[in-house]
Amino acid sequence: MRSPFTKEQLDLLYGNAEDLIFFMRKAEDDYVYEYVNDRCNSTFEQELVGTTVDDSMPASVAEEIKKQYRIAESIDGVHRYRDYNLFSKKKAANETEVTKISFEGQLYLLAISRNVSKQKKVEEDYLFYQSLVQNSVDPMIMISSDFMVIGMNPAYESVFGVLKQQWIGKSFMALPSNSEKFLNKVISVLGKEEFGKGSSSFITSPKTSESENGKFSVSFSPVKIGEDIRAYQIVFRELTDEVQLKEELKKTENVLDSYKDALNYAAMVTIWEPAGTILFANDNFKGTTGYEKDELLGMQISVIGRAVIPDAFYDSIRDIIFRGTIWRGEMKSLKKNGDFFWVDTTIIPLKNEEGIIYQVLAIMFDITDRKQLEEKLHFMAYHDSLTQLPNRRLMMQEFELLERDADEQDSLIALLYIDGDDFKSINDNFGHNIGDEFIACFGQALTKSIRSGDMAARIGGDEFVIAAAGINPKKSGMQIKNLINRIHEKLAVGWTIEGHYFSPTASVGIAFYPKDANNFEDLVKMADSALYESKKAGRNQVRFYRNEEDSTH
Repeated sequence: MRSPFTKEQLDLLYGNAEDLIFFMRKAEDDYVYEYVNDRCNSTFEQELVGTTVDDSMPASVAEEIKKQYRIAESIDGVHRYRDYNLFSKKKAANETEVTKISFEGQLYLLAISRNVSKQKKVEEDYLFYQSLVQNSVDPMIMISSDFMVIGMNPAYESVFGVLKQQWIGKSFMALPSNSEKFLNKVISVLGKEEFGKGSSSFITSPKTSESENGKFSVSFSPVKIGEDIRAYQIVFRELTDEVQLKEELKKTENVLDSYKDALNYAAMVTIWEPAGTILFANDNFKGTTGYEKDELLGMQISVIGRAVIPDAFYDSIRDIIFRGTIWRGEMKSLKKNGDFFWVDTTIIPLKNEEGIIYQVLAIMFDITDRKQLEEKLHFMAYHDSLTQLPNRRLMMQEFELLERDADEQDSLIALLYIDGDDFKSINDNFGHNIGDEFIACFGQALTKSIRSGDMAARIGGDEFVIAAAGINPKKSGMQIKNLINRIHEKLAVGWTIEGHYFSPTASVGIAFYPKDANNFEDLVKMADSALYESKKAGRNQVRFYRNEEDSTH
């Protein structure tokens, strides 16, 4: 049984991959491993190729894997599943993508399983960090390095009588609870050379929402990217037991600093309000997309949405998020300069203790390199490796579209079956390297001969097929004659390989859809039959298919 991919092709793409790669053939209710990469061989204690899922896995694991594979069989596109949940005790975390491939009536599956433990930890860390801030009874506010308000928790809004949505993007210096004395102290603390090496604090008595002067310990923690301070987190804690307060505050700040550093290092992150106002974007996001901080903060997510959520996804994802559900998927996003990049995105609705969504968090990982590798695999599956022309599989798919157009327009499709004359002698006389390059040049000559709407494919050896669409039934003879003349002219010009000049000829058999056959496979047979008559007549000949009924008249 012929496989859609050779081992060499799969090794070229996945041999050195860190992911676990499984290529399987469906066999009744099980799946036979046709190929696994080196990573699999070093991970599993047994040789998998030739065995089935049931043979190689514990029963419970095998049943779960087959369940996921059956889901992949039932859908179009890629099926993705996780073998973990956030905040589960299981440390290892894998995510698997399964793609079904149909080839010559046989079903195959390509499964790519990657370790996402780091991503799982990033998501858990950030959700934990948000939970600490959002549910804290202590007022907290985040300001940028130029003293603009980035965010505040509900406790800050309640204690100081302000609304977050009215102050995002505005100056921290203008907040009504901030006295001149307090602001001078803030500037003094943040301006010290030693600031940034840890947290700093002092005691103050700002006005609260009840117009009273409370007594608070105010601490400042820098939000750093590398050695640069990008923002400040300010925490107000009402003084009760000051010694206990300082100890707890120090512990909390150290934890929060660690979470923020880990998140900034590992992923692109952006946060926006339910109304769409962007509150935060980390340096990874800005560096990848090309947007500056001043362009992002306070802007609507819909304005730069293509860098986070492409237009085609926006409405459906928004509906999912505002139902309180986490959305996960891969998207082709757009940089500010118009370049595309691929991201593996998790979008999380953040809820307060009443269950109301107060922010939306997007964590994105750049997967452009992997997607480009997948595109190469897809190209290899549908194109001839020597000539880069479409192969028989792609020609069959595209022919369905040509058929539909021909039926709607009452036009014909001419299928030209082309066989090079005496190509075997090229290999015999000059060797296979020149023979391979000769075939590639022959394919290029055919491509240059056809119109923009036509399609040339290599179907094996020195045999090629051209599908010429939009043929007028009343002018088919002239249109085909013009096409044949262009082919002969291009071949007559010829080409030179390693000092050897070649000007080949080719025999051609022609059949028409729907006149001679009403499907691709039968049409190829009819054109092949005409080619046989052409080869009998000598070199460089052209023959049209004639059925037995035509032959008797």
